[in-house]
Amino acid sequence: MTRRIVIAIVLVAGLSVVAFGAPLGVVIDRQFEGQALLRLERSAILAERDIPAGWHPGDPLVIDAVNGDTAVGVYDSSATRVFGEGPVQGDDPVRVALADGIGEAEDRRMYVIAVPVTENGAIVAVLRAEQRLAVTDRRIRAAWAAMGLLAFAVIGGSVILARRLARRIAVPVEALHENAVRLGTDGSMVTLPRSGMAEIDDVAIALEDASARVVESVERERAFSAEVSHQLRTPITGLRLLIETERIAPRSDSTEILTDTEAAVARLEATIEELLLLTRNRPTDRAELDLGELFHDLDQRWRRAYDSAGRALSIGSAAVGETPTVVASRSAIGHILDVLVDNALRHGRGTTAVSCERVAGGVALRVADGGALADVDSERLFARSERGTNGSGGGEGRRGIGLSLARRLAQAEGGDLVCSSPAPTTFSVLLPAV
Repeated sequence: MTRRIVIAIVLVAGLSVVAFGAPLGVVIDRQFEGQALLRLERSAILAERDIPAGWHPGDPLVIDAVNGDTAVGVYDSSATRVFGEGPVQGDDPVRVALADGIGEAEDRRMYVIAVPVTENGAIVAVLRAEQRLAVTDRRIRAAWAAMGLLAFAVIGGSVILARRLARRIAVPVEALHENAVRLGTDGSMVTLPRSGMAEIDDVAIALEDASARVVESVERERAFSAEVSHQLRTPITGLRLLIETERIAPRSDSTEILTDTEAAVARLEATIEELLLLTRNRPTDRAELDLGELFHDLDQRWRRAYDSAGRALSIGSAAVGETPTVVASRSAIGHILDVLVDNALRHGRGTTAVSCERVAGGVALRVADGGALADVDSERLFARSERGTNGSGGGEGRRGIGLSLARRLAQAEGGDLVCSSPAPTTFSVLLPAV
């Protein structure tokens, strides 16, 4: 890119020099020729004034007012040279001067001017002056050489300026290219230095904004994939337990297992659809929350898993009228409780208790177990982590995708999810009342 910019600028400078230099060279050529004729004419007039009054052809004569580049000759009335240099027999300019005019001529070798010499109004002789073209040509070539040096300096300066300008343009443009390639390759955030050129800086800002959106989109999709896999584990586990239980103790009526399996598959499909909406913050089921029905569905989903693990699950009542009215997405709150109950089953101890409590400004849904969080910052529990230890009751074991997703869903509903007690471990879903 640098080379193309330099070539383009130098080419433009060269064309400009040629476009202005060629006509200027012609003008200089004509000007020097005109100046040569004027100097020659001036020399001839001065030389004619050096001829003393009363001089006639054949008298002695000395002419001093002639420079070294000019040759002077004097011709009598018969056009024969009687003094100085020039052709023995006068040429056309001499004959014109004898006819009372000023004779001029130019050929490939010299300029010629002839002026009459008068005495009492009569032409007694003609003074002829000549100058070789080589003298003027030397001056023209010297002028052209000076113009050539000036053109060379202009083109040389344009090369230097072009290289600097090319580097100034090419460096940020190449940085844009490299970061665009990196963005397209690994989707990482790009930060570009400002070049001081408004147009390039605008492109850099646009690329940074695009990279931020791409990174945000990639992170959102990665988080969505992880959250979906985490949340689908519960209905898949329930379906597996249903099949394993039926294999161990088959029921006499085979339609019952088919009905239960169909219901489990329906729950799995509903979970997928809800996650698609919730992860993109577009829940469609916001309405007045029936906490009694919510707890009943929670018990239906988790009772079998707790029984299989030998753990107790206690879900309190939440009758209509006992708590303030809460408007929220039932699917979102259901997923939050699923995360907390699953977290208690995997990492907690003893009985897991789910309860509802009126608090200032709203309702608190609490999930508690007999575990304890030792020396763990409660906020770190909600930091998204792809992996967690399986420590019994430990804080590190409870960290991960689930709690991060649960808090995000709670905040999207205008509430929050907090760890209200490290021992016994208690998580509270705070929802504002209408």
